[in-house]
Amino acid sequence: MLRRRILKESGELFLDRGFVRVTADDIAGRLGISKATLYKSFPSKEAILRAVVRGILRETGARVEEILGDGEMGFVEKLVVLFSYVGGRISRLGTVMVRDLQKSAPNVWQEVDDFRREKIFKNFKIILECGRKEGLFRGDIDEELLRRIFSFLIEEFVSPEAVLRSGGSPAEAFESVIKVFFQGILTDRGRRNFSARTPALFEPRRESVR
Repeated sequence: MLRRRILKESGELFLDRGFVRVTADDIAGRLGISKATLYKSFPSKEAILRAVVRGILRETGARVEEILGDGEMGFVEKLVVLFSYVGGRISRLGTVMVRDLQKSAPNVWQEVDDFRREKIFKNFKIILECGRKEGLFRGDIDEELLRRIFSFLIEEFVSPEAVLRSGGSPAEAFESVIKVFFQGILTDRGRRNFSARTPALFEPRRESVR
């Protein structure tokens, strides 16, 4: 189906070069069709971008729900798999693409941002509840306060502006927030479990925090 091929090829181009540097001629040329034929399926380059992004969001959302709903994985396994997956998806999106979305396709970026807020915050609540049941989170910190702090960290540091300021990648920013935040709220047992499974991200600490 032509529409599916357009989304596949244009998606690869957008992720590789960003939105601004890819033209309708580039997409048509890659598909071996005319620009007129391309525009029969989509009215504009932004419409193609929107369809590509929505496909990515659907796929990401489905995988996140699948991870959280896996009854065979414990809390630690779920969190490691979840953040590895989300970090990889953010990294694949790339700084150039994020910047282009924000500046040149703000309506599309708004969909991404809304998804980011809804999925991250909703699933963090699930994670907190699961972690508390397994005794991996400190019990002396108010749960609502934790959610508010986490929301602030994501807003401030996992955003296009923060990534551009830092010179790093979205995935690096995301990992830094996760490392600092979770090291502070995990129990000793929780930190040991995380350190064993993600040594590069959750470095073991010598001091005891209860």
